Amino acid sequence: MYKTYNYNDNKIIYSIVIPVYNQENIFVRNLQSVIENTLDNFEIIVILDFCTDNTENTLLKFLDNYVNNKSNFNRLIIFKNTDKPLFETKCDNIGFKNSTGIYCLEIQADMEMTQLGYNIHLTKPFNILNNVIAVSGRCAHNLYDHNGFGKLGTDIERKIDVLNVDKNSFYVLETCNRGPLLIDREKLKELNYLDENEYFLDNSDHDLMARAFLEKNYICGYVPIDFNSPLCEGSTRKHNYSECLINKNERIRLTQLFNSKQGLNKYKNIWKVRKPVIYKI
Repeated sequence: MYKTYNYNDNKIIYSIVIPVYNQENIFVRNLQSVIENTLDNFEIIVILDFCTDNTENTLLKFLDNYVNNKSNFNRLIIFKNTDKPLFETKCDNIGFKNSTGIYCLEIQADMEMTQLGYNIHLTKPFNILNNVIAVSGRCAHNLYDHNGFGKLGTDIERKIDVLNVDKNSFYVLETCNRGPLLIDREKLKELNYLDENEYFLDNSDHDLMARAFLEKNYICGYVPIDFNSPLCEGSTRKHNYSECLINKNERIRLTQLFNSKQGLNKYKNIWKVRKPVIYKI
């Protein structure tokens, strides 16, 4: 743990986990949007993942001058990784394992929350179904053919009003995407979190949903919410990890891992395609 900013001492309901790498121009803005639009008691856990720009300084300057007037904002914790990039999966797990809320809420650093109470809306499926492990505010789709609902692919930039979805429905499909992704913390712990040994950047969310269904019959899906996430502001690293300041052996390891033909394919022989189920919430 690098720094902690304590504001209140309420029981935490939502643990918001935000990994960040080199987002000096937008991160404070997006963090403010999370603080302003989250309802009920929450904490924020930021993981600075080997940032080489001014992200850390801009964040600390904001926090050192921040005057909290929100009674539901309990604290903000910063973890800082300086040895080598850990990437999204491991960073998410750091946040999840250090969280204390009933729910873990993963939000990516390039996402600006614009809907007041977005987290309350995402929670609604948990209130009507007891086998939900995760609800995405972005999209849900099938594991292999990617047919689905929501902000799929480049549609992440589009408003939900033009996506032919109902804001008051829960779309249950085979998997759903991180960012924003609300997860039942106890169920996540039960499944031993994300698999950071096999996935370092992509697909760890889909692997979790697959394991959750196969092992526990847990379901996941999508609830439409508004947020901004321009593609031009997306991850500054993504698959360009070969350009990161990492040693040769680490670069080789990541390249081999990314090119692995296993991944989600390990479920193909046992996976049965499921039809979407839509619940009113």
